[in-house]
Amino acid sequence: MAGRGRQVTIVGVGLIGGSIGLALRAAGWEKVGGLEVDARHLEEALQLGAVSFGDTVLTPELAAAEIFVLATPVPQIVPAARLVAKHARPGAVITDTGSTKEEIVQALAGTLPADIWFVGGHPLAGSEEAGIKGADPYLLENAFYLLTPLPSTPPAAVEAVVELVKATGAIPCFLSPREHDRLVATVSHLPHLVAAALVQTAERLVGEGELQRFAAGGFRDTTRIASGSPALWRGIISSNRDHVLAALDSFLAVLNSFRQAIEEGDFSALEAHLARARAIREAIPRRGKGMLAPAWELVVQVADRPGAISAVTSILAQAGINIRDIEILRVREGEGGSLRLAVENQEMLTQALALLSEAGYTVRARQ
Repeated sequence: MAGRGRQVTIVGVGLIGGSIGLALRAAGWEKVGGLEVDARHLEEALQLGAVSFGDTVLTPELAAAEIFVLATPVPQIVPAARLVAKHARPGAVITDTGSTKEEIVQALAGTLPADIWFVGGHPLAGSEEAGIKGADPYLLENAFYLLTPLPSTPPAAVEAVVELVKATGAIPCFLSPREHDRLVATVSHLPHLVAAALVQTAERLVGEGELQRFAAGGFRDTTRIASGSPALWRGIISSNRDHVLAALDSFLAVLNSFRQAIEEGDFSALEAHLARARAIREAIPRRGKGMLAPAWELVVQVADRPGAISAVTSILAQAGINIRDIEILRVREGEGGSLRLAVENQEMLTQALALLSEAGYTVRARQ
């Protein structure tokens, strides 16, 4: 059955659930229901158009879905899966958006009805604005969407989830639950803890008032993710404890080597550490092979004035050049800054460079 003909029930219509609903409805999926225990949030989701119908309890209409998307906090995923499995139609597929997978998959293995399938999922997307008010139909556009089906999962169940993921604009990637948790412990969970530690360290050393007055853009960018919900992150970290501890041990070992080099006055060793880090960082993941297709990037200088970014993107949009990614590299208030843009291929890169140069921008290809 074509995706837009499927009935989907989203359990939890906050930032991620609401964004998935908006994206599916924009893609033509008409039967998108929402199960949300908070009546106010449900009403907001209905008004926003993230779901076409919904309730605060699992009604027969919501239970009739072919696919259930559990977009709840991690500790609530297993109970939610067991609840919907009791009432779901035979052959229904349950997936989730949780930041950890191994504990969830192990808890559900062998406990669901034989004709109900679970396919773990995790969209690598988010926003500092939590809740349904932060929902965005483009939040998952070109984002990795990690899927962790078990070998015993029927291909049709996996394909149903892949179809849904692609409809949101995300890119499905497959990992085992254990591989997933080791990966996110390193690239997501550890950075959150490091950002939180940096903020606390800075506050101890310079005081909250001075930190608020003088923290530069680099510090704000590095610690941005520390603004995430503490309760949400407690659930994530506790469900991935072993992998997070291993990542922390590795990080502390590297950090201690930095400290040792400084303490011993071995600044050649420190420079070598920094050079290695720079080389690794510069290789992520511009034109190298990875889960995403190769990207072609350019850097353009812009003035610090309203509409500066939209002026650049409008020039490219009018020429039919699709921007796959955009990032503010640096900006100084009153002086301007630089944007990094990623386009789909070499031809678009060449065209974008020419168009922006003709429009008077200082622009270069990023090597």
